[in-house]
Amino acid sequence: MMSPATTASQDQPALEQALEQAVDWLLKLESEQPTSATLEAFEHWQASHPQHAVAWSRLTQIQHTFAQVQHKNFARQVFTRIDPAARRNALKKLGTLGVLLPSAWLGYQALPLARWRAEYQTAVGEQKHLQLRDGTRLVLNTDSAVDIHYHAQRQILLRHGEVWLETGHRDARTLVVTTPHGRLVPLGTRFNVKLNAEHTTLAVTEGAVRIQLANGQSTVVPAGQQRSFSQDAFEQLTAVSQHVGTWQQGMLLAQDMPLDHLLKELARYRRGVIRCHPDLKQITVSGAFPLTDTDAALDLLQKTLPVQVIAPSRYWIMVEPAPAAG
Repeated sequence: MMSPATTASQDQPALEQALEQAVDWLLKLESEQPTSATLEAFEHWQASHPQHAVAWSRLTQIQHTFAQVQHKNFARQVFTRIDPAARRNALKKLGTLGVLLPSAWLGYQALPLARWRAEYQTAVGEQKHLQLRDGTRLVLNTDSAVDIHYHAQRQILLRHGEVWLETGHRDARTLVVTTPHGRLVPLGTRFNVKLNAEHTTLAVTEGAVRIQLANGQSTVVPAGQQRSFSQDAFEQLTAVSQHVGTWQQGMLLAQDMPLDHLLKELARYRRGVIRCHPDLKQITVSGAFPLTDTDAALDLLQKTLPVQVIAPSRYWIMVEPAPAAG
């Protein structure tokens, strides 16, 4: 039987080739108005091999990562200032880094091999409920991955995505939740943990959770509060939204949320890309939107806001200003 390491080694060249093709498709779809023939060819490419869908998903995550850090000069150069050929080469190199260096900062968001080997995973749009042997209840949100280890401590390693936990008490060992940015030690509690490239966000609804950073800093977050943190700093303590964790019921509840932020959340629950027109980003939205049917959520936006949803492909959605009546 082939070892996991051998299998991963054999899969890597195919994945790198698929990534190169995904880069070509991304630039083609962004640089021109896609025709029906182009979109049909793109969908055929995606469906023709499992690695193609994986490469496309990971590449759009790379782009999302750079969108989050676009204030940095390098990100601006990659995505706005350099010519298409240079941009293609940059994307290819970034994607290859994600394949070859999963422990790097980009690897966590782009192509983390460790995530693919995680003990428990969810696909885009999927959720998974786990009941651990110590009585802890763990729910994985869309596109998430965790490893669970029971040694000197009970350890849950969040490799990607978002989880909800309700701690159990049938084991005297300390429970620790680890992310790339620090360690969380719950003190008998319910809480939500969301990981992205730059920080982890902890939201506590019951009990309290201690955050421990690698540099030795620590703080306790009580019930009703949330806090984001990086490897070396804490952000401001804020009140938890009353809607935290409602993703478990398949709903996104928005209260005066910028449209751009809402679309980014919906994009986590479907494959492909959702583009928001720059003129619409600061429109605020309130309401309940189904995460299990993002098409219905987009249709609801179109019915209640001055926007139109253009969907040349199920993998490519554009939210544009509604045409003027007349």
